[in-house]
Amino acid sequence: MDMESILLLTLFLFAIIYLAVRLAIRPLLHKTEEIIKNKNGFGLVKLRDIEILSPLELEEVIELYQSRGEKKEGYEQYQKYAKVLNELKVMDYFTFEDYLSRVDKLRKYYKVS
Repeated sequence: MDMESILLLTLFLFAIIYLAVRLAIRPLLHKTEEIIKNKNGFGLVKLRDIEILSPLELEEVIELYQSRGEKKEGYEQYQKYAKVLNELKVMDYFTFEDYLSRVDKLRKYYKVS
């Protein structure tokens, strides 16, 4: 075999491997977009699933959250701590005024309105 045929076969093999990998990765790219889309849903997809929000309303609500600059992690932390404060208020650990002041501090910290 001469040098030209080896080079041609090498290029042909490279093209086959490149196309095979590209075809294998393409479906995974669409799944990643779905995962990202669901992560940006702030857990509101459940409201669509139980038919409280229509799909259009859900998209609008998600866009609203994104436009306000809410980050998912901060929002989840806020909800978690707000729930704890509410439970403490229900157990009469906090007075109503103490509860309101602490929730206000929490809102300011996580920049939630």
